[in-house]
Amino acid sequence: MKSLLALLCLTTSAFAGQAVVYVSESIEKRIAVWSLDESTGELTRQGEIALPGAPGSLTLSPDQRHLYASVRSAKQFATLDIDAKTGALSNATFADAGFNAAYVFADKTGRWLLAASYSEGVVGLSAIQNGRVTGLPVVTLETGKKAHCIQTDPANRFAFVPHVGELNKVEQLRFDAQAGTLTRNTPPHLPGGAGEGPRHMQFHPNGKWAYFVNEQGKSVTLCDYDAGKGTLQARQSVPTVPEDWRDKGSCADIHVSADGRFVYASNRGHDSLAVFSVNAENGTLTAHGQTSTEKTPRSFCLVPGDGFVVSAGEGSHRLIVFRRDAETGALTPLKTYDCGKGPAWVMSVKLN
Repeated sequence: MKSLLALLCLTTSAFAGQAVVYVSESIEKRIAVWSLDESTGELTRQGEIALPGAPGSLTLSPDQRHLYASVRSAKQFATLDIDAKTGALSNATFADAGFNAAYVFADKTGRWLLAASYSEGVVGLSAIQNGRVTGLPVVTLETGKKAHCIQTDPANRFAFVPHVGELNKVEQLRFDAQAGTLTRNTPPHLPGGAGEGPRHMQFHPNGKWAYFVNEQGKSVTLCDYDAGKGTLQARQSVPTVPEDWRDKGSCADIHVSADGRFVYASNRGHDSLAVFSVNAENGTLTAHGQTSTEKTPRSFCLVPGDGFVVSAGEGSHRLIVFRRDAETGALTPLKTYDCGKGPAWVMSVKLN
């Protein structure tokens, strides 16, 4: 399979210590590698690697030596080596997923890749050996159609699967990293609010709260997390768009700043990133409006260090870089960049 790849990450300029941004250019069937100059916020395209199908969700191994990608149209998982000095990607290997994975997530031990399938309505658990995904999933569990995300809790003992659309729920699972199992928790799911459709999630750094972005509801929901039982309880839901946009567009992605003080969510249609501050005492959100971004912001990321945000416009085939104010959470647009068609995922890593 490697002989079929057009490996183009040939740059010789090192950017050790800088931030690297990876972008799944799904229509082009490749992952692009960009460097970010943190003194100016300037992005520079360093190279790309071709894949046998359309890449989507990306995730990193805990040691940041490998990148894992869902090759959606091929129903595969790709493992790619990360050059520690340049961030370049190489040595692609592939494992059959058995389904089209909308989301992949490497567990905290580095031994397992969790995945969720929107179209097939299943989640899977694949073994990682010597840093590489190998073989078919050892567990495939049906959770229902339109499963859009899967993440473990901070303790790596439980997993959660948001479902958009009609099921409108967050599946609650037990995860055993030693045995390599995923089983249903009790209760098996948290119902979403009326018409909300939870899509993606992020835990707060303190591990006590989780935030969900609701695709249909155009809102973000705060949940209290019981780390002993592995269960969630919704407590607050705040709109991500102005009132006159409540019946238009949809939400996509969500991220929490490393200091836990701010939450960001992307609005497709309204084409903006919503900004929320977090009450340090109880986790509740206060809305601080929206910042315009590129067309159809399906995916965005906070660059490690939280000084910059990079958002991918799936509808415009462009990236936009924002400078982030650590005190106010405000985003200031810096510059846009042409990228490959269909940027479906954007993720950043800080090289050691």
